[in-house]
Amino acid sequence: MSRLLLAPFVLVFVLALACDSGPAAPPSIRIANLVPDSQAVDVCLKPGDLAAFGTPFVGGAGLSYPALSSRATVDAGTYSVRIVAGGATNCSTSLNGLGDISNVQLGEGVIQTLAVLGRLTGTGSPSVALGRFDDRTGGTPSGQVSMRAANAAPGSNPEDVGVVSGSLLNPFATAVSYGTASAYQSIPITAGATNVTAALAARDSTDGTVWAQGTFSNISDTGVYTLYVIGIPGQTGTARPSLLLCSDSSVNCAQSP
Repeated sequence: MSRLLLAPFVLVFVLALACDSGPAAPPSIRIANLVPDSQAVDVCLKPGDLAAFGTPFVGGAGLSYPALSSRATVDAGTYSVRIVAGGATNCSTSLNGLGDISNVQLGEGVIQTLAVLGRLTGTGSPSVALGRFDDRTGGTPSGQVSMRAANAAPGSNPEDVGVVSGSLLNPFATAVSYGTASAYQSIPITAGATNVTAALAARDSTDGTVWAQGTFSNISDTGVYTLYVIGIPGQTGTARPSLLLCSDSSVNCAQSP
């Protein structure tokens, strides 16, 4: 009798081992240029066991502000990162003499956006640095979208970010400090809907001043999105306070206003 009872347990155990025996997914990363007063940029990655950088990650003309690259997989490991000018054909010269960023660990299964943040000019504001945001690329049930906020606006105060309904802001993220991202929140949407129009806004968490408000139509059922708060306080034109809504699973971004 004991042998008969043991056999199903052994079978389940063997199946569990078989399910867990597959290779772990390699890191999946994308690059973002969120420096409001920058030229086009690119980044170079150097694994810890190599003596020299290879070629720029994005290639071509690099990334103008504000923009995100497509995703690519890399080997798991510890990297050094060098920010270079967009259009660079090699990694020999860093942008504006910026130093390399060391000890960037990319583990198996990681899905991240490596964002170039800060500003190149001005005083009293964060200098250029590399922000790292852990992303999600799926897992949202039908009839919802998953959305979070990331504060990438140098010189800004913590921001409340949410959906605008009439004259009210319904926050899905509160007090998001510069260089950080909120947790993902579920927002109801019509099942199967695509290109849904939504009004989104960010406001200063302390005094309620509206940072930026915009209307977006790049939202679809089951999607996962990050709303980046971008720009420089008091600026106009390219560096104006603004919002950038990007899908976490594809190159699908829209800026407003």
